[in-house]
Amino acid sequence: MRKRIGSLILVTAAVVGFVFCIFKTSEPSYQGKPLSRWIRGLEYENRNPTDEQRAAFRAMGEPAVTRLIAILERRDSAIKRKFVAYAQRHAEIHNRFIAPRYVIPEDIYHAQAATALGEIGPAAQAAIPALTVASTDRYYIVATRAKAALIKIRQESVTPLLALLEDTHSTNWSEAALMVKYLGTNAEAAVPLLVSALQSPDVDVRNDAVWALGGIASRPDIAVPALIGCFQDKSASIRRGAIDALCEFKRAKEQIVPLLLSRMQDSDNNVWLGAAFGLEEFLDKSEKRTLYVPALVKALNNPDEAIRANAELCLKRNDPEAAARAGIK
Repeated sequence: MRKRIGSLILVTAAVVGFVFCIFKTSEPSYQGKPLSRWIRGLEYENRNPTDEQRAAFRAMGEPAVTRLIAILERRDSAIKRKFVAYAQRHAEIHNRFIAPRYVIPEDIYHAQAATALGEIGPAAQAAIPALTVASTDRYYIVATRAKAALIKIRQESVTPLLALLEDTHSTNWSEAALMVKYLGTNAEAAVPLLVSALQSPDVDVRNDAVWALGGIASRPDIAVPALIGCFQDKSASIRRGAIDALCEFKRAKEQIVPLLLSRMQDSDNNVWLGAAFGLEEFLDKSEKRTLYVPALVKALNNPDEAIRANAELCLKRNDPEAAARAGIK
């Protein structure tokens, strides 16, 4: 059995390497970075492109569109599909090959390509047929990102989605919330409806609304206070989601940093990590030394073992000397 698995891994690696070499030669680049690096991370449910990524996609122009269409239409071989399916059932294989992206399943690169094409906008008209096919993909992130991309490329109105968001009891509400999230600032008109949805007794609706507000990252005048209010939610998932969403409002740093510092005393590990990651992103080196490091030292006494362990790791990464003074080896 082990020999079969080993052979499968070797053959898959060879196939992936061959395909990589073929596509690498025709890959456009921007500021010295190839397209494949610019699209990294866009497969995640909670990740929208940064301003830098958006500028890169548009600067690469038609060559990027052609390349992204090829990525979107590409299908994994039968042997690679078998390997990915096997890895999904065996964590040690998944963590060794899939998680670090040594082997990239088609769901991942399809989602990346669809998102990037949407950010290119009307200049990506040639991608409409491929995106239309992708909009029916079995994987909901690929399908929804493709639908959002089509709206951006065609410059369609978001009014139909707003009508769906008005009724939180609608069976299509969650899909509409995910759509406006992936539309980013294009869906600014949805912000008041999403803020209202945060009052829903349905935890799933509140959760979807939080993530959508972070994706749109607009109207901080009403979105930021509403997200801050979510810190009192009984659901740890919503509290974490609110932290991640607030971190998308980069211009509200002075308002958000004190809130993140307060969450460093949270008893839920996931919420604590959200605050820690947010502070690492917001603060510069000197601010970390005066604000973040003391919060990490204090967290070493948190009742939760996982939080204490994560505080040690963050402290060693950000200030090895402070970690040594705290007795961390």
